[in-house]
Amino acid sequence: MSPVASPSSLIDSAVVHVAQVSPGYLRVQFDNPPLNLFDPEVFAGLTLLQQYVDSAAADVRVVVFESAHPDFFFAHVDFPRVGDISAAAGGRSLIEHWPSFSTWLSQAPIVSIAKVRGRARGIGNEFAIACDLRFASLERAQFCQIEVGFGMVPGGGALEWLPRHIGRARALEMILGAEDIDAKTAELYGLVNRSLPDADLDEHVDRLARRIASFPAQSIVRTKALVAARQQLPATDELQESFQAILQLATSEDSRAISARVRAKAGGSLAPAELNLPDWYGPEQR
Repeated sequence: MSPVASPSSLIDSAVVHVAQVSPGYLRVQFDNPPLNLFDPEVFAGLTLLQQYVDSAAADVRVVVFESAHPDFFFAHVDFPRVGDISAAAGGRSLIEHWPSFSTWLSQAPIVSIAKVRGRARGIGNEFAIACDLRFASLERAQFCQIEVGFGMVPGGGALEWLPRHIGRARALEMILGAEDIDAKTAELYGLVNRSLPDADLDEHVDRLARRIASFPAQSIVRTKALVAARQQLPATDELQESFQAILQLATSEDSRAISARVRAKAGGSLAPAELNLPDWYGPEQR
């Protein structure tokens, strides 16, 4: 049975549920079991969210993004379907429109907050780092750019955002090492604002979101714009160039060979390997 949209959601998506928590404050929950893959249906839901937030009548000031599945914030993009367009409401090309959506996250007149439990890998990590603020579960959160391990390069914003957030050397370590970074290290590196005990994460983010949403919208908008003007943000064409690079390398002989080897070891599907995916494409597996 196909999932159906939550009757209480503000948008018509079966996998992206949007609820108003308090005036000006939305909670967005990703619910795409079992792995929370970033697929065309998720992107369709995010498109509807963007349209809702951009409506002047909505008066949105803060959006908190979270996952319904404690093991995965987003596992990664559903790469075999990256070129598809969902038939669901809001469907559009991820290849064409992800760079502009990523730009919107950082430039929209709202405060975007990623609350990360579980694994944020590939585009999952890139989604989080495009948000304005990031908070992580100390026990459960992990961050990883998996692309180099599969013979590709990050295409969803890591090349642009990571050096800005954590510096060139640590960005290269994370991208070229293609290993999971735990929440404590992520906080040390500046990848997240804070890592908190899992039991405290919801309360901390909710309190902050309510507090920000209670302030005048114009103050929030002007502050974010002025900060952006003083720290150059990635341009949409830079993000598009990176996305095209990953698409080109995805068809290379090296990339196809690595993907085939990992899938064969995992029994024909990546699903059994997802919890510890970096271990499956490391040199010890060759």
